[in-house]
Formats: sequence, C-alpha cells, structure tokens
Amino acid sequence: RSPAWLLLRNNLFFMIDPLLIRKDFPQLSDAEYHYLDSAATSLTPQAVLDAEIEYYTDYRANVHRGVFAEAARATELYEETRKKVAHFIGAKPEEIIFTSGATESSNMLVRMLEESLHVTRMRKNIVTTVMEHHAALLPLQQFALRRDLPLLSIPLARGADGDLVGLDYAQGEELITTDTAIVSTVLVSNVTGEWNDVTRIVRKAKECGALTIVDATAAAGHIPLNVTTLGCDALYFSGHKMFAPTGVGVLWVKDTLLAQLTPASFGGHMVARIEEGKPEWAEIPSRFEAGTKNISGVLGLGAAIDYLELVGVGEVHEYIQTLVADATARLRAIDGVTVVSERDSQKNAGIVAFTCAWAHPHDVAEVLARDRVAVRPGHHCAIPLHGALGIESSIRASFHCYNTTADIDALIAALLKCKTLFS
Repeated sequence: RSPAWLLLRNNLFFMIDPLLIRKDFPQLSDAEYHYLDSAATSLTPQAVLDAEIEYYTDYRANVHRGVFAEAARATELYEETRKKVAHFIGAKPEEIIFTSGATESSNMLVRMLEESLHVTRMRKNIVTTVMEHHAALLPLQQFALRRDLPLLSIPLARGADGDLVGLDYAQGEELITTDTAIVSTVLVSNVTGEWNDVTRIVRKAKECGALTIVDATAAAGHIPLNVTTLGCDALYFSGHKMFAPTGVGVLWVKDTLLAQLTPASFGGHMVARIEEGKPEWAEIPSRFEAGTKNISGVLGLGAAIDYLELVGVGEVHEYIQTLVADATARLRAIDGVTVVSERDSQKNAGIVAFTCAWAHPHDVAEVLARDRVAVRPGHHCAIPLHGALGIESSIRASFHCYNTTADIDALIAALLKCKTLFS
C-alpha cells in the first residue's frame, strides 16, 4: 500500500508530516507511547513488514540455487536490492556485500584486510577515533594485538570555553603518517550524534597511502550517503537502524580493493570449483556471501530504502534537526541536566544524550519508562568516548522522522517528575 504521506509529494513545498508518517508504523498506533530509541533500532514501517511477509507467503525459496519460478523470483528481488543499496550510497552493485549487520561487516572486513594485503604487514600502526562503537573498535584492537601494532586514537578537542567540541582533526592529521596501515572512523557518533568531517580524515589518510574505513551505522537513513564524496575504501552499516529488519547489513568495498581480498568466512555458494584442496572462488560479490543469507531481511532492506527515498533522506535530516534543537534547548533549561551530545542541530544526525545530577542514567530511564517514554541508558557500546567525556554513562534520546514535539513534551514532563521523585 502507498504510505499515507506520499500524497503530499504533489505539493511543491513538501515537508515531512510526522503525524501521517506515524500511520505507517504499527508500533506507534498508541499515541501514549513515546519511542525515543531509534539509535538502538528504528521502528519498522508496514511496507517493510509487507515485503517480508510476501516473501514467506508467495515465493519462499533459496536464492541463486533453484530454477523454479519462486526461486527465480526470490533471486531477482534479492539482486534488485543489491542495486537499490548501490544507488542509495552511490556505489556499484558488484561492490555490495550483504551481511548480518555492521558487526559482521566490521569483523569480516578487518580480517580480510589483515589476511589479504601486504600493506597491513609492512606498516607500523592503525589509527581510529575515540568515538568508535565497540563493533568497529574491537576488531581493530584484535588485529593490532595479533600483529603487535600500536592502535592510535584521534582524541576530542576543546573549544575556547573549555567544552569538548568533537574530534581534534589537527591531532588526527599528526597521527596519520606513512607508517599508518588503516584509518577507521565513524561518520556519526552514536552517543553525541555528531556528523564528523570524515572527508578531511580520509584525505589525509590517502595522502599517506593508508586504507580507509567508515562506519556509517548511525548515519544511514539520517543523512545522505555517497561513498564517492566520502572518498573512503570501505563503508558499512546495519539495516535495523534505517527501518529494515534486524539481522541484515551492508559492507561496501571499492572494487579495486575488493578484487585483492579473499573471503574471511566459508560455506556454500561462494566457490566455482574445489579441486585438489584448493578452491576457485565464485565471482565478486558472491564469493563474500557464504551460505544462505537473511533473504527476507535483504528484501526488507530493499523496501526500507524505497521508503526512505520516497520520504527523502535530506528531508529526514532537516526535520530531525528541529527536534534536536528543541530537545537540546529544553533539556539544558532543567537544573542539573547536562547535555553531552552535539548542540549544533545542523551537525547532529538525531541524538540528544544527557546526564542528570540527581540520579544514575539507568534509574532515570526506568522512571521515564513508567510514563512510556523509551530512552536508552548506559555507555551505548562506546566506553572510550564516555571516558573522554568524563562520565561512565548517559541517557540517550534519539529521533527519527516519526517523532513529534509531543514526544519531547512527554520526555520533559517525565524527566521533571523524575527529578521531583529523586529530590
């Protein structure tokens, strides 16, 4: 069925109407439910659910195997999604590898780089940032430990007022040298929401001959993605944070680099022949997709991309900016609340993280949950960043295009009740 808001596209001055968009998300049928945890996982529109159900009820079959009609249909739509993903990020279809999510993408990529490329053996360090999610950081740490290489981290910078103001790009450019094998950076922080200047980091890395990786997990579906503009060698993200089902993700690797890599996981469908103990790999990208992938999840990812492109990712970001600005201002007005996320809404992809002087983040989140305000407490799989911010954990409210000012009203009201309770 057509999304409820699609009729508005005929209006020259199209603007996102979240009240209409909410009708496409079954979980939001209860107006008293305030979901502010999209950075953990987004909600799922009916169009995506329909795509998965259609697969299971109409053409349930494995892909790339059978020749009967249902198998052919499943394969056709699976490969059509690969084209949609490529268009979504400005890449070539043959550069797209389907995975179970950003975590598998990160682990697979780092292992392939370590085992396939001499450059990673000839150089003396790896550079990342203090903002990285553990799914990006831990594979790099393990790589560094196995090869006895220093893992250097671009720190946060301080502004004129002493506040931390994002990555210290000047320091990063000093850390990246001709000794650097890999530079891995997050595009958008899942704690601060900050939209990092990845092109500046990639430019320096390229000058030094280092390979570049971008974690776009918190960015996908919130800001436009284009791998050519970013200039990186590899990029990955999960589907479940951009309206797709859980258990599906994307790893993009530039074709010239991908041709130099050998697979890191093994199984069916990825080989053309096996003789005398030596495999002949299938064509790219099939050689990197061992076994049966999450077919319904991939098709759901395709439907999610269709939905996002109809709404417009740029329009999503513009709308979310208004929510970020409103929530940030209202939270900062509450005595004892400290906002630790990016305060400039234009540089924020939809996250407002904060602490409360009167209670632990987990206690605050539990009290908010009683009023059906869903936020996330904790370190958000980013312990180094919280350490750099001088805190152990935070409360994170994260937005998408189905959120409204009513959600912020509910957050503030529940927070004031929480403050009274703990006072």
